[in-house]
Amino acid sequence: MMAWFKQLRALLVGSPENAQVTPGLVWRKRCLWLIALLLTLTLFHPQLSLPNRVYDWYFVVDITQSMNVPDYQLNGKSISRLEMAKQSIRKTLSVLPCGSRVALGMFTERNTVNVVKPVEVCSHFAALDHTVASMDWRMAWAADSFIAHGLYHALEQAPLLGKQMRLLFFTDGQQAPPANPQYMPKFAGKPGEVQGYLVGMGKPTPSKIPKLDEKNAVAGYWEQEEVQRFGNFGMAETLSVLAMEQGQHDRNSGHGPGNELLSNAHLSALDEKNLQRLSVETGLHYARLEHVAQSGDWATGLGMTAWRWARTDLRPWLAVPACLLWLMFMGLTFADSPWLLGMRQMFKRFFKKE
Repeated sequence: MMAWFKQLRALLVGSPENAQVTPGLVWRKRCLWLIALLLTLTLFHPQLSLPNRVYDWYFVVDITQSMNVPDYQLNGKSISRLEMAKQSIRKTLSVLPCGSRVALGMFTERNTVNVVKPVEVCSHFAALDHTVASMDWRMAWAADSFIAHGLYHALEQAPLLGKQMRLLFFTDGQQAPPANPQYMPKFAGKPGEVQGYLVGMGKPTPSKIPKLDEKNAVAGYWEQEEVQRFGNFGMAETLSVLAMEQGQHDRNSGHGPGNELLSNAHLSALDEKNLQRLSVETGLHYARLEHVAQSGDWATGLGMTAWRWARTDLRPWLAVPACLLWLMFMGLTFADSPWLLGMRQMFKRFFKKE
């Protein structure tokens, strides 16, 4: 033990028995001192405000009943469109750099409700993650799903949340009840003024829409006859989820059922045609969500950056020179070792043959 300590002391401060100090030994000592200094500084988690490439996003999730269709697979299990959207947002939160800001919203009926104002993603990561995980179809205040209204509403909100706020809107695009296109609103904004993505959820193959009870267990499926009682061509007074389940349909008097539109209204599939039309009208990019990590790539893609002064973690900046100094120290230590000299000779012979 004492012999090892003497060797270390000789390496760091020089040996008293040997006054002659070689340049290699001097540089090795300097490398060790600098490495120790850099690693010590990292323990204090140094930060500095620097211009940073960050991202500002408004995540909006469709929480209507068609989003409960379990046509996704994750880790070998079937999950709903809503759960897939939530998992995707949570994954995106983890890849956004510090300094980025995130707002959260939910859509049902005709409105998008902003539930979380823009907050810095690293400082509020736990709160954001918990809020997204808690989003539930039972938070819906109405049973209808007029996608165009909700999307336009979210686009109106985005500039009010921040000048560089982008929009990521998750929906399957299903209109419920189906409505005649002539009753649909027109986009009054400037296409492309708010950048972002309209994200298509679900598969193009129609599936039954489950009825879930208060414990989120499947209690049945919506049938065609049930949907036809509530279908209309116009934009009548909104009907609540409870009212639909209790069979109230007086709001549809004077509108009449649209038999052609309602023939498969009890089934749900990704309405890609409708979403693509809306993306063209609004200037948003349309993309279909197929796996969890996709939205993170979209959120940090080219054109979505918002440069801003932000607190920057300096530990990576300290770790890189520390690694380089360690490599330099190892090179100086083993520069004259027999095996390294042998490797040099082998390489010289190899290149001479070439």
